[in-house]
Amino acid sequence: MTKLTVKEKLGYASASAGDAIAYTASGTFLMFFLTTVAKISPETAGVITAIGAVWNAAINPVIGHYADMVRTRFGRRRPMMTVFSIVLAVAFFLLFTNVPIGPGVKPFYYGLMLMLYWTGYTGFFVPYLALGADYTSNYEERTVLRLYASLFNMGGSMLSMILPTLFVSFLEGLGLATDRAWSVSGLVLGLVSAGSILITVMACGRKDPPCPPTDESVKVSRKFRPIKILKEYASLFQLKPIRYLVAASVLSLIGYSMLLAAMMYFFTYDLGLSSSASSALLISRALTGALLIPVTGAISRRIDKKWTLVLAYGLGVCVLAMLRVIVVSGAAGALGIAAYILGIVLLTAIYWQLIPSMYYDICEYDLWKTGRERQATIVSLQGLVEAVAVGLGSLILGIVLGAAGFDEAAAVQPETAITWIRNCTMVIPSVFYVIAMFILARHPLDRKEYNRILEDLHKR
Repeated sequence: MTKLTVKEKLGYASASAGDAIAYTASGTFLMFFLTTVAKISPETAGVITAIGAVWNAAINPVIGHYADMVRTRFGRRRPMMTVFSIVLAVAFFLLFTNVPIGPGVKPFYYGLMLMLYWTGYTGFFVPYLALGADYTSNYEERTVLRLYASLFNMGGSMLSMILPTLFVSFLEGLGLATDRAWSVSGLVLGLVSAGSILITVMACGRKDPPCPPTDESVKVSRKFRPIKILKEYASLFQLKPIRYLVAASVLSLIGYSMLLAAMMYFFTYDLGLSSSASSALLISRALTGALLIPVTGAISRRIDKKWTLVLAYGLGVCVLAMLRVIVVSGAAGALGIAAYILGIVLLTAIYWQLIPSMYYDICEYDLWKTGRERQATIVSLQGLVEAVAVGLGSLILGIVLGAAGFDEAAAVQPETAITWIRNCTMVIPSVFYVIAMFILARHPLDRKEYNRILEDLHKR
């Protein structure tokens, strides 16, 4: 039940900036980069992101399994975070580089780079999330810790919004070709992302102490045993809170990935905004999310985490539904665009402020039910969920845009494509969020139940 110092919270939160940079840049700009810079069709781009998602889903259980077994003189979590942050930085640069190869080979290149990218991301993210569960078992402190992380997350989001738009335009103004400008942006984002992760590695030594070399309590097996990993996941899904949380997460993140990926199409082809204007709106999204962090904390303390999410989803869906009827265009004006940004924030930002701590809470539930400590395996479920959901969301977006007649080579899109861009950024994602709301409402692990479990564990 340890209370955390501000320094400890800030040290942990730093890596969340790297998480946001990687996740937001790929979610917001990868489809746009592949179709408008690398000149790949939207259907093929959707398939590439889906392949990356399948790979990410496959390696999440493996990373989670080994992250729970690692015992080194540098700690349990830090070694993996260090190694994979470097992999992520390299993959960032390669993924956003337009390579001069034939159009028939390009999809394979970007598919491989996306697999490397998600390997680096997952390899750091799973032990990082598990580290958060190690910090404290206090229900409220976990929420506060994640709110600190959310603040850095918003900072990382803002940076990832500036570089692929304003920075690219700035480099183009200096005479650099568009594809080279994107490549430089990818390099800078990769280095900053890795740097923020390494700050957390250096700051969390007390929370991730060296493992004694004579400790025989856990012997790490170097053999890869996929059956054992599958059995671990199967046993986790016997826990009722896991089933509800995973289902709600999948639905939320399908909607999230569609909203994020469709925004640039919406700004560029529907609203006709310049890159600087698009950047301003993307930054305003991150700033609005940051401003809502203390509000989220206050509401979650009053009505609990799951009901805070349900409230945010309900309000966000209502805003987007209203705007789809009005149509966010010149007719709606600045007020309509501001409402659109608020709706997007309610549906995307609050999830990251609360869901990770809800996965942390399941770690104690698992210990109470099974007597086992499987923090990394449990939080790797969140990564697996993200992989599956993001891949599905991007695939759906690619299929819809392709069927609607989107032309990756055209500066002006046909009316059918514009209509379905609007639907993909307002209507279709809202359906997923509405279903997620009902599932979250039935999630059985709230503050009262968690504290009862914690008291029982302390008595044992």
